[in-house]
Amino acid sequence: MDKIRELGLKGAEKMAKVFGKKKVVVVGDGRVGSSAVFALFQQSWINEVGVIDVVLPGHKDENGEWVKGFNAMHNVEGDALDMNDGASFLNGNGRVVEGCDYSICDDADAVVITSGAPQKPGQTRLELLGANASIVAGVCKQLKSHLNDHCVVIVVSNPCDVLAWVAYKTLGIDSKRVIGSGCVLDSSRLKQEIGDDLGIDYRSVNATIIGEHGDSEVAAYSAASIGTTPIRQYYEEYKGISGAELDAHLEKIHYNVWHSAYDVINLKRATNYAIALSITRICKAILTDEKVILPVSVLCDKHVLGGKAEGVYLSVPSILGANGVEAIVAPEYSKEDTEAVLKSAETLRENCAKVQF
Repeated sequence: MDKIRELGLKGAEKMAKVFGKKKVVVVGDGRVGSSAVFALFQQSWINEVGVIDVVLPGHKDENGEWVKGFNAMHNVEGDALDMNDGASFLNGNGRVVEGCDYSICDDADAVVITSGAPQKPGQTRLELLGANASIVAGVCKQLKSHLNDHCVVIVVSNPCDVLAWVAYKTLGIDSKRVIGSGCVLDSSRLKQEIGDDLGIDYRSVNATIIGEHGDSEVAAYSAASIGTTPIRQYYEEYKGISGAELDAHLEKIHYNVWHSAYDVINLKRATNYAIALSITRICKAILTDEKVILPVSVLCDKHVLGGKAEGVYLSVPSILGANGVEAIVAPEYSKEDTEAVLKSAETLRENCAKVQF
């Protein structure tokens, strides 16, 4: 495994907020945003979940026709009231607060950006870039003056890797405080597929999806294991599968993982519950200074993948804590996996070059 690369942070350093009120603000109250607020609200380690959405005034279009305005804050206020009504059922003392402007983020430990157009049936995440880059850039321009010196920004809007880069460029803060939700959810799907296939607990499966959170994602089987046994060895010894048959079997598992979001979107036109749990997992790592390794989307430096992905946001195993990304700990992948993730990096680099904001 490559040497742990510290990103200019002292491992023992903890922000003062860890010992005070713990707060996350979700920007965007659509299906993903509202599901995330509800999931966060139920956690005992959080005190306050803020939520804000857009208010668009009415205006005349280019033909002089009046376009009705949109006030999403009505939904925000309703969601806050609805969720807070059930606070007495929870073990913690959390509450949901609605914001009418970005000052709600002033004391946040983490801000989660979910604003943007959702993925439609048959549409790739990268095809959302044109619509969502300007939305995320607009959010970050308003957010910038309200960020404190320790807040971590998590970009969930798709394509999250490219949009994390947009957020980083717009906010102008340290890259370790700007991450994308990346392949945390994809990796959960992979662990479940493998666990179900082998009949073992998901927690005993050590496997990650790396690269783009999208069609060029890579199932890093060369670094995967069941317990401490390399995954290919485990299949050979306990399932009697090897060689080309095993390659095809693992490829089918990855296909199911890759296609999972498309299946959900085709059935209900959105994915929202599992990504809400993924957001909650990432926020827990930050707010409780957990120092856990998760495959979030991070800005690669010259030490990652031999420097060939430098300047690109993509998912690789990284240590998350109160300061955001505390280290990138990508292992040494096989030649095949490395080539695949570098190809994914080039796809993301090409799409970053298309962005105008």
